[in-house]
Amino acid sequence: MFSFDNIDHEWLLRMLRERIDDAAFLDLIRKWLKAGILDTDGKVIHPETGTPQGGIVSPVLANIYLHFGLDLWFEKRVKAHCKGEAFILRYADDFICAFRYRDEAEWFYRELPDRLSKFGLSVAPEKTGMIRFSRFHPGMQSRFVFLGFEICWMKDSKGVARVRQRTARKKLQGACRRIKEWIKDNRHLKGRFFIEALNRRLRGHFNYYNVPGNLSSLWRFYKWAVECSFKWLNRRGGKRKSFTWKVFNRAIDRLGIAKPRMVIVDRQHRVFS
Repeated sequence: MFSFDNIDHEWLLRMLRERIDDAAFLDLIRKWLKAGILDTDGKVIHPETGTPQGGIVSPVLANIYLHFGLDLWFEKRVKAHCKGEAFILRYADDFICAFRYRDEAEWFYRELPDRLSKFGLSVAPEKTGMIRFSRFHPGMQSRFVFLGFEICWMKDSKGVARVRQRTARKKLQGACRRIKEWIKDNRHLKGRFFIEALNRRLRGHFNYYNVPGNLSSLWRFYKWAVECSFKWLNRRGGKRKSFTWKVFNRAIDRLGIAKPRMVIVDRQHRVFS
Protein backbone atom coordinates (compact mmCIF):
# COMPACT_ATOMS: atom_id res chain seq x y z
CA MET A 1 0.00 0.00 0.00
CA PHE A 2 1.24 3.47 -0.87
CA SER A 3 0.80 6.97 0.47
CA PHE A 4 -0.28 9.39 -2.23
CA ASP A 5 0.67 12.46 -0.20
CA ASN A 6 4.02 12.56 -2.01
CA ILE A 7 2.82 12.32 -5.60
CA ASP A 8 5.07 14.57 -7.68
CA HIS A 9 2.91 17.03 -9.62
CA GLU A 10 5.38 17.44 -12.48
CA TRP A 11 5.70 13.69 -12.93
CA LEU A 12 1.92 13.36 -12.93
CA LEU A 13 1.49 16.07 -15.56
CA ARG A 14 4.17 14.46 -17.73
CA MET A 15 2.24 11.18 -17.54
CA LEU A 16 -1.01 12.89 -18.47
CA ARG A 17 0.63 14.52 -21.50
CA GLU A 18 1.26 11.04 -22.89
CA ARG A 19 -2.48 10.65 -23.54
CA ILE A 20 -3.93 14.18 -23.34
CA ASP A 21 -3.13 16.75 -26.02
CA ASP A 22 -5.08 19.62 -24.55
CA ALA A 23 -2.97 22.34 -22.94
CA ALA A 24 -5.96 24.13 -21.39
CA PHE A 25 -7.22 20.93 -19.76
CA LEU A 26 -3.76 20.07 -18.40
CA ASP A 27 -3.43 23.60 -17.03
CA LEU A 28 -6.78 23.15 -15.26
CA ILE A 29 -5.51 19.95 -13.62
CA ARG A 30 -2.33 21.75 -12.56
CA LYS A 31 -4.38 24.49 -10.88
CA TRP A 32 -6.61 21.90 -9.26
CA LEU A 33 -3.56 20.12 -7.80
CA LYS A 34 -2.27 23.39 -6.37
CA ALA A 35 -5.64 24.41 -4.95
CA GLY A 36 -5.53 25.31 -1.28
CA ILE A 37 -6.73 22.93 1.45
CA LEU A 38 -8.45 24.32 4.53
CA ASP A 39 -6.71 22.86 7.57
CA THR A 40 -8.42 22.15 10.91
CA ASP A 41 -6.94 25.33 12.43
CA GLY A 42 -8.45 27.49 9.68
CA LYS A 43 -5.24 27.98 7.71
CA VAL A 44 -5.13 27.37 3.96
CA ILE A 45 -2.36 24.99 2.86
CA HIS A 46 -1.09 25.01 -0.73
CA PRO A 47 0.39 21.52 -1.33
CA GLU A 48 3.49 21.01 -3.44
CA THR A 49 2.90 17.26 -3.76
CA GLY A 50 0.03 14.79 -3.48
CA THR A 51 -3.57 14.90 -4.63
CA PRO A 52 -6.27 16.70 -2.62
CA GLN A 53 -7.92 14.32 -0.17
CA GLY A 54 -11.59 13.83 -0.88
CA GLY A 55 -11.33 15.13 -4.44
CA ILE A 56 -13.46 13.12 -6.85
CA VAL A 57 -10.63 12.98 -9.41
CA SER A 58 -7.91 12.07 -6.90
CA PRO A 59 -8.37 8.26 -7.20
CA VAL A 60 -8.24 8.50 -11.00
CA LEU A 61 -5.05 10.57 -10.99
CA ALA A 62 -3.45 8.29 -8.40
CA ASN A 63 -4.32 5.29 -10.54
CA ILE A 64 -2.71 6.91 -13.60
CA TYR A 65 0.37 7.70 -11.53
CA LEU A 66 0.80 4.06 -10.49
CA HIS A 67 0.04 2.83 -14.01
CA PHE A 68 3.09 4.66 -15.33
CA GLY A 69 5.21 4.30 -12.20
CA LEU A 70 4.57 0.61 -11.48
CA ASP A 71 2.41 -1.28 -13.99
CA LEU A 72 4.29 -0.38 -17.17
CA TRP A 73 7.66 -0.89 -15.47
CA PHE A 74 6.57 -4.37 -14.38
CA GLU A 75 5.34 -5.31 -17.85
CA LYS A 76 8.35 -3.97 -19.78
CA ARG A 77 11.27 -4.24 -17.37
CA VAL A 78 10.49 -6.82 -14.69
CA LYS A 79 8.98 -9.46 -16.99
CA ALA A 80 11.88 -9.07 -19.41
CA HIS A 81 14.25 -9.87 -16.56
CA CYS A 82 12.37 -13.01 -15.52
CA LYS A 83 12.85 -16.45 -17.09
CA GLY A 84 9.75 -17.81 -15.38
CA GLU A 85 6.17 -16.59 -15.27
CA ALA A 86 5.47 -13.33 -13.46
CA PHE A 87 2.37 -11.20 -13.06
CA ILE A 88 1.08 -8.24 -11.12
CA LEU A 89 -2.43 -7.72 -9.77
CA ARG A 90 -3.20 -4.20 -8.58
CA TYR A 91 -6.33 -2.47 -7.34
CA ALA A 92 -5.86 1.21 -6.47
CA ASP A 93 -2.86 1.32 -4.12
CA ASP A 94 -2.89 -2.40 -3.17
CA PHE A 95 -1.02 -4.92 -5.31
CA ILE A 96 0.46 -8.40 -5.28
CA CYS A 97 3.12 -9.84 -7.57
CA ALA A 98 3.74 -13.53 -8.25
CA PHE A 99 6.89 -15.17 -9.59
CA ARG A 100 7.68 -18.74 -10.51
CA TYR A 101 11.26 -18.52 -9.23
CA ARG A 102 12.33 -17.36 -5.80
CA ASP A 103 15.48 -15.52 -6.93
CA GLU A 104 13.45 -13.41 -9.37
CA ALA A 105 10.98 -12.52 -6.63
CA GLU A 106 13.88 -11.50 -4.38
CA TRP A 107 15.37 -9.37 -7.17
CA PHE A 108 12.04 -7.57 -7.66
CA TYR A 109 11.69 -7.07 -3.90
CA ARG A 110 15.10 -5.33 -3.84
CA GLU A 111 14.43 -3.22 -6.93
CA LEU A 112 10.92 -2.05 -6.00
CA PRO A 113 11.87 0.62 -3.39
CA ASP A 114 14.31 2.31 -5.80
CA ARG A 115 11.73 2.33 -8.58
CA LEU A 116 9.04 3.87 -6.37
CA SER A 117 11.37 6.44 -4.81
CA LYS A 118 11.97 7.84 -8.30
CA PHE A 119 8.34 8.97 -8.25
CA GLY A 120 8.28 10.03 -4.60
CA LEU A 121 6.50 6.87 -3.45
CA SER A 122 7.30 4.22 -0.90
CA VAL A 123 5.70 1.00 0.29
CA ALA A 124 4.28 0.51 3.77
CA PRO A 125 6.84 -1.80 5.45
CA GLU A 126 4.28 -3.35 7.80
CA LYS A 127 2.15 -4.42 4.82
CA THR A 128 4.93 -5.56 2.51
CA GLY A 129 6.65 -8.93 2.48
CA MET A 130 7.42 -12.16 0.66
CA ILE A 131 5.81 -15.58 1.14
CA ARG A 132 5.95 -18.94 -0.57
CA PHE A 133 2.51 -19.49 -2.08
CA SER A 134 2.30 -22.92 -3.66
CA ARG A 135 -0.17 -25.77 -3.95
CA PHE A 136 2.71 -28.09 -3.05
CA HIS A 137 2.94 -26.43 0.39
CA PRO A 138 -0.70 -25.82 1.38
CA GLY A 139 -1.72 -24.50 4.78
CA MET A 140 -2.45 -21.35 6.70
CA GLN A 141 1.27 -20.69 7.21
CA SER A 142 1.59 -19.30 3.66
CA ARG A 143 -1.36 -16.95 3.52
CA PHE A 144 -1.74 -13.29 2.66
CA VAL A 145 -4.44 -10.64 2.89
CA PHE A 146 -5.58 -8.77 -0.21
CA LEU A 147 -8.57 -6.44 -0.57
CA GLY A 148 -10.10 -7.68 2.67
CA PHE A 149 -9.69 -11.39 1.88
CA GLU A 150 -7.35 -13.89 3.49
CA ILE A 151 -6.02 -16.12 0.70
CA CYS A 152 -4.21 -19.44 1.07
CA TRP A 153 -3.87 -22.93 -0.37
CA MET A 154 -5.91 -25.55 1.51
CA LYS A 155 -6.81 -29.17 0.78
CA ASP A 156 -10.48 -29.91 0.20
CA SER A 157 -12.39 -32.96 1.45
CA LYS A 158 -10.89 -35.04 -1.37
CA GLY A 159 -7.34 -34.01 -0.54
CA VAL A 160 -6.98 -31.73 -3.55
CA ALA A 161 -5.16 -28.44 -2.89
CA ARG A 162 -7.24 -25.40 -3.86
CA VAL A 163 -6.97 -21.66 -3.34
CA ARG A 164 -9.27 -20.64 -0.52
CA GLN A 165 -10.57 -17.14 0.13
CA ARG A 166 -12.22 -16.05 3.32
CA THR A 167 -12.96 -12.72 4.98
CA ALA A 168 -9.82 -11.43 6.67
CA ARG A 169 -10.04 -11.66 10.46
CA LYS A 170 -9.57 -7.93 11.06
CA LYS A 171 -12.14 -7.06 8.39
CA LEU A 172 -14.69 -9.44 9.89
CA GLN A 173 -14.04 -8.13 13.40
CA GLY A 174 -14.39 -4.55 12.16
CA ALA A 175 -17.63 -5.35 10.33
CA CYS A 176 -19.06 -7.02 13.44
CA ARG A 177 -18.11 -4.06 15.59
CA ARG A 178 -19.74 -1.57 13.20
CA ILE A 179 -22.97 -3.54 12.79
CA LYS A 180 -23.24 -3.87 16.58
CA GLU A 181 -22.89 -0.11 17.05
CA TRP A 182 -25.42 0.55 14.30
CA ILE A 183 -27.95 -1.83 15.87
CA LYS A 184 -27.41 -0.27 19.29
CA ASP A 185 -27.90 3.27 17.93
CA ASN A 186 -30.95 2.42 15.77
CA ARG A 187 -32.90 0.02 17.97
CA HIS A 188 -35.60 2.69 18.31
CA LEU A 189 -36.73 2.14 14.71
CA LYS A 190 -40.04 0.39 14.07
CA GLY A 191 -39.77 -3.32 13.23
CA ARG A 192 -40.06 -3.19 9.43
CA PHE A 193 -37.95 -0.03 9.09
CA PHE A 194 -35.27 -1.54 11.31
CA ILE A 195 -35.11 -4.75 9.25
CA GLU A 196 -35.03 -2.84 5.94
CA ALA A 197 -32.14 -0.68 7.13
CA LEU A 198 -30.34 -3.71 8.59
CA ASN A 199 -30.80 -5.63 5.33
CA ARG A 200 -29.09 -2.87 3.35
CA ARG A 201 -26.01 -3.28 5.53
CA LEU A 202 -26.11 -7.06 5.44
CA ARG A 203 -26.47 -7.17 1.65
CA GLY A 204 -23.62 -4.70 1.23
CA HIS A 205 -21.35 -7.01 3.24
CA PHE A 206 -22.59 -10.15 1.47
CA ASN A 207 -22.24 -8.65 -2.01
CA TYR A 208 -18.58 -7.84 -1.43
CA TYR A 209 -17.47 -10.96 0.44
CA ASN A 210 -19.69 -13.53 -1.28
CA VAL A 211 -17.05 -15.54 -3.14
CA PRO A 212 -16.78 -19.33 -3.49
CA GLY A 213 -15.59 -20.92 -0.25
CA ASN A 214 -16.41 -17.99 2.03
CA LEU A 215 -19.94 -18.93 3.04
CA SER A 216 -18.99 -19.80 6.64
CA SER A 217 -17.58 -16.28 7.22
CA LEU A 218 -20.79 -14.76 5.86
CA TRP A 219 -22.89 -16.89 8.18
CA ARG A 220 -20.77 -15.82 11.18
CA PHE A 221 -21.46 -12.20 10.32
CA TYR A 222 -25.17 -12.91 9.83
CA LYS A 223 -25.49 -14.77 13.15
CA TRP A 224 -23.65 -12.00 14.96
CA ALA A 225 -26.03 -9.39 13.50
CA VAL A 226 -29.06 -11.47 14.54
CA GLU A 227 -27.72 -12.00 18.08
CA CYS A 228 -26.96 -8.28 18.48
CA SER A 229 -30.41 -7.40 17.18
CA PHE A 230 -32.06 -9.73 19.68
CA LYS A 231 -29.98 -8.32 22.53
CA TRP A 232 -30.46 -4.61 21.85
CA LEU A 233 -34.06 -4.71 20.61
CA ASN A 234 -34.89 -6.53 23.83
CA ARG A 235 -33.50 -3.59 25.80
CA ARG A 236 -35.85 -1.01 24.35
CA GLY A 237 -38.28 -1.55 27.20
CA GLY A 238 -35.75 -1.41 30.01
CA LYS A 239 -34.99 -4.54 32.03
CA ARG A 240 -38.10 -6.38 30.91
CA LYS A 241 -37.52 -8.43 27.74
CA SER A 242 -39.73 -7.62 24.78
CA PHE A 243 -39.73 -11.14 23.32
CA THR A 244 -38.18 -14.61 23.44
CA TRP A 245 -35.97 -16.19 20.78
CA LYS A 246 -39.00 -18.09 19.45
CA VAL A 247 -41.02 -14.91 18.99
CA PHE A 248 -38.01 -13.03 17.61
CA ASN A 249 -37.19 -15.71 15.00
CA ARG A 250 -40.80 -15.83 13.88
CA ALA A 251 -40.78 -12.03 13.49
CA ILE A 252 -37.59 -11.84 11.42
CA ASP A 253 -38.79 -14.71 9.21
CA ARG A 254 -41.98 -12.78 8.55
CA LEU A 255 -40.16 -9.50 7.89
CA GLY A 256 -37.53 -11.18 5.71
CA ILE A 257 -34.02 -10.61 7.03
CA ALA A 258 -31.29 -10.95 4.37
CA LYS A 259 -29.31 -14.20 4.51
CA PRO A 260 -26.09 -15.34 2.83
CA ARG A 261 -26.41 -17.43 -0.31
CA MET A 262 -23.91 -19.88 -1.73
CA VAL A 263 -21.95 -18.84 -4.80
CA ILE A 264 -21.60 -21.49 -7.52
CA VAL A 265 -19.11 -21.23 -10.37
CA ASP A 266 -19.74 -23.43 -13.43
CA ARG A 267 -17.17 -24.72 -15.91
CA GLN A 268 -17.48 -21.57 -18.00
CA HIS A 269 -16.56 -19.51 -14.91
CA ARG A 270 -20.01 -17.97 -14.65
CA VAL A 271 -21.08 -17.05 -11.14
CA PHE A 272 -24.51 -17.89 -9.70
CA SER A 273 -25.88 -17.24 -6.22
